[in-house]
Amino acid sequence: MLFVMLNALGLYLLLGRWSGIGNVQGTRALETGAENDAVIPAGSRLRLKLSIQVPGYWPLPYVIVRERLARKSSQELQNYELSFVPDYKRRGTLVYETAPLKRGRYQFRSTECSTRDIFGLFEHRGSFHEDQEIRVSPRTVNIRDWRFVRIARSGAAEQRAASSWTRETTQIDGVREYIHGDRMSRIHWNATARTGEWKSKEYEREALPRLVIVLDRRAASYRTNEQFELAVSVAASLLDFAIRRNMPIGLVSAGAERVVLGAGHKALARGEAMDHLIDAEADGTSPCYEAIYEASERFELGACLVMVTPETDDGSAKALAALASRRQAASHIRIAASSSKGSPEEAGRLQSWSRMFQSRGWSFSNLSSLEELQQALEVGSA
Repeated sequence: MLFVMLNALGLYLLLGRWSGIGNVQGTRALETGAENDAVIPAGSRLRLKLSIQVPGYWPLPYVIVRERLARKSSQELQNYELSFVPDYKRRGTLVYETAPLKRGRYQFRSTECSTRDIFGLFEHRGSFHEDQEIRVSPRTVNIRDWRFVRIARSGAAEQRAASSWTRETTQIDGVREYIHGDRMSRIHWNATARTGEWKSKEYEREALPRLVIVLDRRAASYRTNEQFELAVSVAASLLDFAIRRNMPIGLVSAGAERVVLGAGHKALARGEAMDHLIDAEADGTSPCYEAIYEASERFELGACLVMVTPETDDGSAKALAALASRRQAASHIRIAASSSKGSPEEAGRLQSWSRMFQSRGWSFSNLSSLEELQQALEVGSA
């Protein structure tokens, strides 16, 4: 009896090598039902569903699953360990939730699966790779109104815009050929009946200034990573605001490589700008005033430049003074460090900087959190 028991145990342990865990297969999907390439805002948790199939017939007491989620820019790893008991078809489903994710792109590493025999003596491993990328966009706030834009549209800042960047009013300006996709309310029925061809109404257009966001990505400008993340979130919020208002947009990102988006008459797509902000890092070495000079030269007369930077140096002041010759207005959203109260010298410099902007009819705001952005833009100077 002992001989038979020992041989049966040895045969069981030997056959465990062919448990099938080495050829494990699996798929991963978002539990929320959204598209797998959907963009989620920073600080959100991601709920994932993992379906695993272990081929073979040998009974498995349990399976341990190890997931690894890596952030591309910093190679930060988030490890998750789960377990399940396979059913009679050697299948299992796991649902888990990630920790709050920072802004950036994430990639899943190979998923490792392991199991042991019922005595826990030997471990057998296998893995599979499900290629999936997760994009986490910057946090944004809904900006309802901006006093600086109202001033620019009224002509106080001498703003002008090309007709290709204007939006339509309710005043009819003529008749044009029908374009596939025009709404029924836009069709000119009298002209259609008279000519026998589809005609649409043409409306007058209202001039809007171009909003050029200048994002400072110089590493020396920011004391903490949270301060830089606030700057990126402010830029993303301004981008959404301009898109909702149908304003022409430009973006100048002053990092290790200076990126200029939206120059010329080609419209800047939100996806293109947001993809850049997802990957943006504080890796620049050049001062912000160089980006201001380039933005002034690359964009047309009458554009509104919005600086998103903590800097208030003399070089930036000289660059802003040169904007008047091109009839360009400026707005500065200064990103302050939340942990520092500031010295008396810094407070005096900020007051002088604010007076300079007020004397030119420009907007200056100083904020240390994203929640302050809406109130700062509505008041004008804060």
